[in-house]
Amino acid sequence: MRRIILTVLAAAALQAQAAPKDKEANINIHYKESAADKALREFKEADLPLPAFPDARSGNWFDMYVNESYGKNARILLDSIQPASDGTVRYILNERSKSGHDNLTAEAMFCSGTSFDYGDRKRSSYKVYGFGDTVNRRWIAPRNPVWKNTDTTLNRDKTAHGILFNAFCVDGTPKSAAALRDRIIDRAGKNGKRLSGRKNSF
Repeated sequence: MRRIILTVLAAAALQAQAAPKDKEANINIHYKESAADKALREFKEADLPLPAFPDARSGNWFDMYVNESYGKNARILLDSIQPASDGTVRYILNERSKSGHDNLTAEAMFCSGTSFDYGDRKRSSYKVYGFGDTVNRRWIAPRNPVWKNTDTTLNRDKTAHGILFNAFCVDGTPKSAAALRDRIIDRAGKNGKRLSGRKNSF
């Protein structure tokens, strides 16, 4: 009887030693990546020309509302908002200073379609492709353009890009330019919707 008890205890000890190894591996062996998930992970950035340089003082600009303490006047050119072939949204942003200086940027925002975060999956992020030279009316390419995450910012509602994320990414990204413009008008203005329950937002 004693030998049986010792055998049972030894088997239990071996199981206890093996269990942490499985957990430490942090791998879900039951998950099978779909074709859509694979496409998201294998994001391929489109090489598109910069848009025509806009007139910062006239045109179809929309005033975005960030918060009361925001020190700039964030504006987006509605006519510039376009869905791109790589799944991003392209647009022109103007974060005008309190003194009235226009800070134009030509940008793209990528909205990840999943809440999973692992490996090399691309996160929701934005990238500046050009800075506006309002004197010579031209775009100046940044020296080291990089994608900056939008979905890990704790104070997202305190930035213009957080407001754009709310408009373009939360609850999925519209496929047409008209629908994207409607999202901006509906969510990015003074009385715009601030959605906390995020779906397809990472």
